[in-house]
Amino acid sequence: MQVSVDKSGPCEATVTFSVPRSDFDREYQAALKSGAKNLTMKGFRPGKVPTKIVEREHGPEVHQKAIEHFMGQAYDQAVKDNDLHPIGHERIQIEDIKMDEGKDLEHSFKVSLRPEFELKEYKGLEVVSELEPVLDQELADAINDLRMQQSTPLALADGEELPEDGQAMCNLSWECDGEMILEREGLRLAPLAPIPGIDADKFKEAMTGSKNGDVVEFEITVPDEFDKEELRGKTATSKITITEAFKMVPPADEDIWKILAVDSQEEFDKQARQRLETAKAQQESNRQETVLLEGLIDTYDFELPAMMLDAQIETRKNQLRHELTQNGVPQDQHDAQVEEKSSEIVAATEKAVRALFLVNAIAEKEEIKVEEQDMAQELQRIAQQHQAEFDQVVEHYRKNNLFQQVQIELLERKVRAFLRENGKITEP
Repeated sequence: MQVSVDKSGPCEATVTFSVPRSDFDREYQAALKSGAKNLTMKGFRPGKVPTKIVEREHGPEVHQKAIEHFMGQAYDQAVKDNDLHPIGHERIQIEDIKMDEGKDLEHSFKVSLRPEFELKEYKGLEVVSELEPVLDQELADAINDLRMQQSTPLALADGEELPEDGQAMCNLSWECDGEMILEREGLRLAPLAPIPGIDADKFKEAMTGSKNGDVVEFEITVPDEFDKEELRGKTATSKITITEAFKMVPPADEDIWKILAVDSQEEFDKQARQRLETAKAQQESNRQETVLLEGLIDTYDFELPAMMLDAQIETRKNQLRHELTQNGVPQDQHDAQVEEKSSEIVAATEKAVRALFLVNAIAEKEEIKVEEQDMAQELQRIAQQHQAEFDQVVEHYRKNNLFQQVQIELLERKVRAFLRENGKITEP
């Protein structure tokens, strides 16, 4: 078999191979005989099915497997002899490869190569810390939010007014140019959580003090994400009918203390502050890592593998189409909205792919690896987050070939942490 490689670009090579007909026929016949030994067919003893019958029943399939065999050999030989660093190759439809009678097997395919670039200095990168202390008001707000989250709704009697921190079951309708453009029933709304298109202060003011049966009206601007494009930005009337109003009854102090397993307000405040400090520190660490990695990415401009980039762009576009479907956007509007965001998708994909290669290069140089224990811990975390069994999560990720994606994410986390730990964090 003859194999040649043409590097058509810094991230792509074309592999061309040729197999003499005699060699191909030898492999084909050997595959037929192997198939005959393992084939069970009515009227013949096991392993005694004539080769001609195997060829008649399974010839095309065996022929394709023989082609696959030589393509695999060509790929391996091309990589070894030319010191290639492949990251994938084009999808090949084996059934489309034709061999004329008596002719040699000849074919070419493209291979994507890892970009070649020199790592710049990535240790000692500077970033200014933005970590701030937990203020007393932040602590008070956090505890108040927790009380609200643990509060239980109590239906108001007829004539009682909806408090600012209450909730209400409502029916919602939007009318524009004399046409009803939106109707929803059984919505749970709260004065402190405005709906899209309505000013937060006006919403709170209008909803607070309303009673069962009241109809609250607003003039709104139809939001940009509304499914009917021709109505976006227009002025419409929003009507909210209060069907049942509730006040929120906060839990007793003792019930709140149980959340952090303490028995006094002083100890509760202390632990709550510690948790806020930990959360702030983690948030700041994440921010620093992002600043460092993105700043580093911006200093590189190496060529990217076209096939890989195109595939990633198409994947992101398909994800957007799926989101549009989930948001109720009509199918005939998908292409226009995807095209509108096309340049944004391309830029984001290029940055993500460049980050992938940069992260891997740093990981290789620093011998940063994802161990089996790391994978197990991450899958366990995912299981707990989704309240699922560990084995079920493992099976789901195995069936959907998601282990590599988890590994990539874990490796990036480790490299991000490495950049921060080896960076120069300065105080403002």
